[in-house]
Amino acid sequence: MATRRMGLENSSSRTALMDGVEAVMREDGYAALTARSVAERAGLKHQLVYYYFQTMDDLLMATYQRHIARVQEQIETAFRDPRPLHAFWDVCSNPHDARLNMEFMAMANHNAAIRAETVRFGEHIRQVGLDQVGAQIETSPHREEVFSPRAVTQAIAAIGSTVGIEGALGIAGGHDETRAMVAWWLDRLEPE
Repeated sequence: MATRRMGLENSSSRTALMDGVEAVMREDGYAALTARSVAERAGLKHQLVYYYFQTMDDLLMATYQRHIARVQEQIETAFRDPRPLHAFWDVCSNPHDARLNMEFMAMANHNAAIRAETVRFGEHIRQVGLDQVGAQIETSPHREEVFSPRAVTQAIAAIGSTVGIEGALGIAGGHDETRAMVAWWLDRLEPE
């Protein structure tokens, strides 16, 4: 069986298709993803989806991998910050990509490949921060009050994600108080 010709991975049309996936997911949800809807958002003909990707699943995976690579870079940059816990909180609680994250999480419930990539990414990100968080906790004057680095990382990610997702949906009740509580806690762990 002959392998069909595929478009270049660094093509602007391929990138536009992945941008189209993200636009459809942000505006209409992942259930609205079709070759036509994605190509329309990208300003391209729907046949080009299959020129650049074997299947829609391949397009979705490429888009997801690009998205999590951006998130990973933001998190790794945060952990290099002079106040890494504060910077990690800023990344986790940012509502900018929260809607897209929700859609990918919902998709992971029904797509085994996206689910596996989500688990791999989640475990990797937790590991990335453990050494940094551990070192930060060791130097904290309140280290005896702190739980493990894994628990601190998980708490920041979970609370931050909830605040980010709710903010993206328009829910704001309790957010100012929650942000103030987290800032107080982080200031104790990571004083200026």
